[in-house]
Amino acid sequence: MYNTEIFELFNQALKQKATPGISYSLHGVKTFEKHYLGFKTYQDLDIVSEDSIYDLASLTKVIATTTRILQLIESKQLSLHDPVIKYLPKFHYSNIKIENLLLHNSGLPADLNNVMTFLDKDAVIRAIYDTNLIYKTGQNMIYSDLNFILLGMIIEKIDGEAFDQSITNNILKPLKMNNSGFNLDKNPRLFVPTEKSKLRGQIQAIVHDETAYKLNGISGNAGLFATLNDLDNFCQMYLNGGSFGGRKILKEDTIAQLFDFNFVGRTLGWQRWNKNDHTLWHTGFTGTSIAIDLDKNTYFVCLTNRVFPTRENKKWLPIRRLAIGLFFQEPELI
Repeated sequence: MYNTEIFELFNQALKQKATPGISYSLHGVKTFEKHYLGFKTYQDLDIVSEDSIYDLASLTKVIATTTRILQLIESKQLSLHDPVIKYLPKFHYSNIKIENLLLHNSGLPADLNNVMTFLDKDAVIRAIYDTNLIYKTGQNMIYSDLNFILLGMIIEKIDGEAFDQSITNNILKPLKMNNSGFNLDKNPRLFVPTEKSKLRGQIQAIVHDETAYKLNGISGNAGLFATLNDLDNFCQMYLNGGSFGGRKILKEDTIAQLFDFNFVGRTLGWQRWNKNDHTLWHTGFTGTSIAIDLDKNTYFVCLTNRVFPTRENKKWLPIRRLAIGLFFQEPELI
């Protein structure tokens, strides 16, 4: 896993001010390392620690939304081939299926334009329903937050409860992810701050993603907060064939099915590092990442707030990609 190289890379990243702090864990067959490097801000006043709560951004898509969708497929409450309009009748496109949303090949654009100008949650949802496709469904891949916002809404429809409550009941509690959730009611100082925004000021303990913010912090695309320890539990579940603490979260067959898909390097919810391996990964805009190698029974979780104080600092992005490559011990091959 090149543990030493990753550690040295991250220390250099801090010196280069690619991000104020880094919390990461490396789980191998014989090793388990956890490191908390640097601070929550560049003022060096508050170190990152096991109590630090991070805005996971798009890791929400795989930890929360994808996991719950897979559970619903297992229980036969949902099928990959179901059209979206079966659950959301106001959606305009009858040929877009659950599978298209998960693979990001629905044809929907990446996001809504000028979302911060929308009045409220209802306005955002109406705009998603009214959005025009930018390519023919199934013919291309555009990574889209809209796909996962719709999936979150479908989860609410099937479960008959708010998305955040469903995720808490079916994923977070069973995985003992006790410091994770949406709109967490905890001491704001525990939260690692993200961006300083002209519109919103210093964003801390409130979701950074603008669309999720307009959806009141509860969305299938972003909004989940968590500690590093909690994400270790999630990854351990994957290494344990879908089980954690004696409880089945996902079936082994469900996890195996992820490797039946490879559409432009993507499977259901996740990205694939190598089309020939059982490797999964995903990133979040705030600087987060998660990588799992089921062949080697290893995982790598890395949490940062690289957008502090501004998203214009992109130094972290190639460093993160390099670190994931070091973990997988091979260049990306989709």
